[in-house]
Amino acid sequence: MGCLWLGAPTPGSSLSAGKGNHLMDRLRRKKYVIDKKLQYRLLAFNGIYFIVIVLAMAIALFTPLMNELSSPDLSPKAQGEAAGKVLYIHATFWPAVLFLLLVLGAHSVLISNKIAGPLHRFQRMFQRIQEGDLSATMKIRRGDYLIDEQTRIADMIDSLREKVEKIRKEEMELEEGLKEIRRAWGDTMSQDAQARLASLEEHHRRLKEEIAFFNTTRDPDSDE
Repeated sequence: MGCLWLGAPTPGSSLSAGKGNHLMDRLRRKKYVIDKKLQYRLLAFNGIYFIVIVLAMAIALFTPLMNELSSPDLSPKAQGEAAGKVLYIHATFWPAVLFLLLVLGAHSVLISNKIAGPLHRFQRMFQRIQEGDLSATMKIRRGDYLIDEQTRIADMIDSLREKVEKIRKEEMELEEGLKEIRRAWGDTMSQDAQARLASLEEHHRRLKEEIAFFNTTRDPDSDE
């Protein structure tokens, strides 16, 4: 009777899992509509501009022909030729308009994705900063827009991380100094000096709690 061996995962299975995770990440990146409100608004604006342009072109093309057809002085043969022109333009103009509309719509979605993607990452990073998490760095996809803005935000986060780490270092040195004062002169201090030292220790405790809110340990796996 056979049995199943439930042991540690083999290197092959780990490699397959890694490839699976990479594939899932790539599939998630194939999502073209990231911010529906923003992207649909841009698509609507482009659609309005396109309709205005098409109407202007249609008026310029069809108005002279319709005026020609409605002229009472036009001979039947000339009316037939004018009607043929109108039908020909109808048969070729509107399919071209539909094709351009589809191309413009797809292009608008792709372009808006290159804007909405970085903005989405900016929002996630701002939320992490608000929660005190300075551990991650922010990267956007190749070909996306807002590269300069991403670089400036990344520099800002690095600068903020360095400042917090310096403050944490100073806080640790302050803690050691207060402990040394307490050990060396705590018993020989006057009551006023002890009260003052206790007040400083309380301020230090609050400062330590505030600094502990920030996480500055770099975590490459949590990059945005």
